Amino acid sequence: MALLSLVLSGCTVELAYNNLDRLVLRWLNEKIELTPQQQEQVKQALDEHLAWHCEAHLPAYADLLNAFQNDLSQGSVTHERMLEYGDTMAGFGKDLVTVTRPTAIELLRSLSDAQVTALQASFEESNNQLIEQLSQTNPDDVINERANRMSKRLARFMGKPSQTQRVTISQWARNYQSTAGFQLAYAYQWQAKLVEALSIRQLEPAAFEAQIEILFDPGAGWDEAYRTAVMQNQSATWEMVARVMSQLSDRQKNRMVQKIAGYSGDFEGLSCQTDQDFVYSSEKKEAPSGSLSRS
Repeated sequence: MALLSLVLSGCTVELAYNNLDRLVLRWLNEKIELTPQQQEQVKQALDEHLAWHCEAHLPAYADLLNAFQNDLSQGSVTHERMLEYGDTMAGFGKDLVTVTRPTAIELLRSLSDAQVTALQASFEESNNQLIEQLSQTNPDDVINERANRMSKRLARFMGKPSQTQRVTISQWARNYQSTAGFQLAYAYQWQAKLVEALSIRQLEPAAFEAQIEILFDPGAGWDEAYRTAVMQNQSATWEMVARVMSQLSDRQKNRMVQKIAGYSGDFEGLSCQTDQDFVYSSEKKEAPSGSLSRS
């Protein structure tokens, strides 16, 4: 999902994909200064993960975009259809977690006490930044920023939003339930459990691995209020997108169809798939099994 996030933020597909390994390593080194041996372990694992992703996910991205392009051309982008696409993209994210989790476990197991301390410090810094942001943010500013951010994302695909579309986006932004407080509470809980698990990483490796697997299960530790808010926001977001799609002018629709076709072609061009073609389906698919990590 990191690749799709980079594309949505304005990067080209090729630029984003060709720099994923470097970006991941840079992010890790910002959190923990890796040793040369750890860097090599991560690089080797990333090579395997990207090879799997190139074959398993890039064709799926292309086919999903082709399906959306077809819906858009036929004027059948409904809320229900967008929910199906959202479920598919969430499945991509779960697949990535499943495949990369063994590597994360091995990396975390290899951390020194000094690296664990540095990781805790990075947690504290991130938490303090969020606390400061929450204490200084004006609610109306948050709503306006949310609406502007969404407008810019959609504009990359369809061009400048019309007044009607801006009203739709603004209504969504105002009704969107802030989850920042939930995120902060969950971050403290998750971080504490991670540090607890790290304390037994050498003494009780089986228990450590079991705890990390739970922590890396997306959304597993959310309380009911947090989960409900996230699900409502996701549904509202897809409903807003469907409404904006129904409000497209002919010019916007043509631009969007061309943009999506371009992205689909980029994903197909980067794909390493050689055997069966992936065909988009709203049916839930099993995550891949097997470890790509090296001990």
